[in-house]
Amino acid sequence: MRFVIYGAGGVGSLYGGLLAKCGKEVVFIGRGEHLKAMKEKGLTVKSFKYGTFTVKESDKVKFVSSPEEAGKADVVLVCVKSYDTEKVAPHIPQMLKENSVVVSVQNGIENEEILAKFVGKERVLGATAFVGTYVERPGVVVHEAAGLLEIGELSGKPSERVERLVEELRSCGIEARASKDINYTLWKKLVWNVAFNPYSVITGATVGELLENPLTFEVLKKLMEECYKVAESYGVRLKPKIMENYLKSSPDLKNYKTSMLLDFEKGKPIEIEGITGALIRKAQAKGVEVPFNRCVYATVKFLDEKRRK
Repeated sequence: MRFVIYGAGGVGSLYGGLLAKCGKEVVFIGRGEHLKAMKEKGLTVKSFKYGTFTVKESDKVKFVSSPEEAGKADVVLVCVKSYDTEKVAPHIPQMLKENSVVVSVQNGIENEEILAKFVGKERVLGATAFVGTYVERPGVVVHEAAGLLEIGELSGKPSERVERLVEELRSCGIEARASKDINYTLWKKLVWNVAFNPYSVITGATVGELLENPLTFEVLKKLMEECYKVAESYGVRLKPKIMENYLKSSPDLKNYKTSMLLDFEKGKPIEIEGITGALIRKAQAKGVEVPFNRCVYATVKFLDEKRRK
């Protein structure tokens, strides 16, 4: 399989780097100083699980700035932030062969719908990456937590192409599995994201700090409970155990900063619309009240606007 990584940030660079390291054809579409550094010195991944390694440009590995340069791919992993999905989606069709698939490896629950508008629903696979990564400096990505990549058909049915893709990823050491119900999996991840990501921006706290304080713990719980109610209004009954596990503190979360907090601190755009905004829009469509999420959303939007001014 030939892969295109559309969005060579933390997540895209990790999975693309592992694919390139084991000899697969991989094209990274990046931008700015990160792209420049990768072209000049290669992509370095510093992983708690896979060690430190560097992949450089070769016959099989390319670092480019646009889909026009990328060529055709069997698999396009869309790893851009959710606020860029609408912008990149129209450029994906030119990279597709007859049987190519487009995999959304992103936060939120609206990306698949957006991609489907431009490439056709039959080409789109959903995915969730339970992984902690960030760009330490141009050309260098740190992998500091987890790594599971779940992939599934939007129909919720098992398929041969998902199984083939999962096997290809596993052959490169990537922890991947076929999701029995990707819609359930996407909502399951949203429960974590709507709680920890935006609330960490407001508090400036790590995941561990939020869990260990009784007052912030209660806010996290309320944010998650509202997400459960919205999911149920769409026919997705999330198991109570999911929230119980998310609300347990552990040593590896003590100093873990969410991706939204890291982006906020670096002055980058944040994914508030794709995460909390998406939940609020879904809730509104079903008449479900989500006051805690609305409060957090308004506060983060205010802080973001203030920061940009």
